[in-house]
Amino acid sequence: MFFQESFTSSVDFPTYIPWQTLSSEVTDKLKHGSIRINRSNRVEYATIQEEGTPLLENGNRKGGDGPVTDGSIVTEAVRGGTSWPASAFLLVNAALGAGVLNYPYAYDKAGGVAFAAFLQIIMMVVLISTMLVLVYAADVNHDNTYHDVLLSLCGRRAQQCAALSILLTCYGICITFLIIIGDQYDRLFLSLYEKDFCHTWYLDRQFTITVTAILLILPMCYFQRLDFLRYASTLGIFAMLYPVFLTIYEYYKLGAAPGKIKYMPDSAVQVFVVIPVFSFAYQTHEIVVPVYACMKHRNLKDFTKATFLAMFILFFIYCFAGSFGYMTFGSLIAPDIMEQYDANDPFVLVGIGALVIKMITTYPQLVLCGRGALDGLYAEFAKLTTDQFIKGEFKRRIVVTTLWFISTVLLAVLAPNIGVVIELLGCLASVNIFIFPGLCLIALTFRTDDNLEDWKSRAKVFVACAMIAFGAFVFGVVFSKVIMYDMMSNGPKEGNHPKCL
Repeated sequence: MFFQESFTSSVDFPTYIPWQTLSSEVTDKLKHGSIRINRSNRVEYATIQEEGTPLLENGNRKGGDGPVTDGSIVTEAVRGGTSWPASAFLLVNAALGAGVLNYPYAYDKAGGVAFAAFLQIIMMVVLISTMLVLVYAADVNHDNTYHDVLLSLCGRRAQQCAALSILLTCYGICITFLIIIGDQYDRLFLSLYEKDFCHTWYLDRQFTITVTAILLILPMCYFQRLDFLRYASTLGIFAMLYPVFLTIYEYYKLGAAPGKIKYMPDSAVQVFVVIPVFSFAYQTHEIVVPVYACMKHRNLKDFTKATFLAMFILFFIYCFAGSFGYMTFGSLIAPDIMEQYDANDPFVLVGIGALVIKMITTYPQLVLCGRGALDGLYAEFAKLTTDQFIKGEFKRRIVVTTLWFISTVLLAVLAPNIGVVIELLGCLASVNIFIFPGLCLIALTFRTDDNLEDWKSRAKVFVACAMIAFGAFVFGVVFSKVIMYDMMSNGPKEGNHPKCL
């Protein structure tokens, strides 16, 4: 059943993808099949076997039965190839995340329910187009990862920039997860003790985030493999869909008087600020190529159907979450919708528990993925040989994991709310969604028409340049807004929920 396949592989799926931009020697050996990347993003020689399956099985066979090549992992969802509905669910489950909690707040920024829905439809058209560009580009050299496409068409520097983007995205999401943990504790303590918890040091979010992270998250981050978390993806889907149910349930139950309900955005800047938030919520571009490579029938027609189905499901989910959450609280909405529900309600308490467990079990997977990207960049610039790369893995793993953990906890404690971090993640999403696909489209066009003699070629270059310019503009506007107004402002942070005031 494709439901079972996608549930057991969706959230973990990106973790099994070799994000590395490795040194030339390692890259060549990957292509020739003499080494591969395992589930913990470590390089292994071809003589090692994993779970009774030869490492080179189904690898590097053009037109063979095994669609996964170049070191990708054969999971239950991709063994023998996925159908297009299963591929759609892989995309959906990869996109669902912390953005659901911030979506009602984004609706307020976007100017209300109607304008937000209209903006999402426009974004979906653009996102589908750029996803299909990446898939079309992947067919040129039969590439199987996002990085391989950029390497084939745009060169190694573009591949390195993509690895850096993956690294920063994983890092930012880790910070978001820790902030969400603190938000859930605050919501619980406020319901139990009211504002008395503000004056108790061991109930303070700085303490609760730090202790939870040290005791429950840090030990898992040092593991080489995270197979024991493989089925946590099912809980992850439940945890991310549960707030959607709560927004509908609480809308009818609370009957609260909402703040001002908007019908248009306050300014054009607010529209540009919310575009990256919507982009981040729908973003699956990093795993589009691997999912396409794992399809049973690798063709543009089937993947187009999978893409449209995935976008429709995401639109349905986000519209419910954003609309009901925003209509419940209006302009009084908090960046994390769960902050505003009473934890004495058993339905809310279940959601809080599921979210905390989800954040705890997913954080180590993101550390592993980001650590793999950092490993690859280090191997690239230090020009490590394969032996050096493998021998130094343990030391790098300890050092990188420790620094990663300490820095993310500090930033999570200092960050005002998840809205700020998600806006920054949206900036990175705009790069992966607009700039890199735009570069690939230009490279593809010049491969077939060097002099741009055909009007179709000129039109493609124009569209690609527009994509790059738009992505760069949105990145600049939002990044400047976050740095200048959200982080450096001495006044009260917009969107903070003043529980203790």
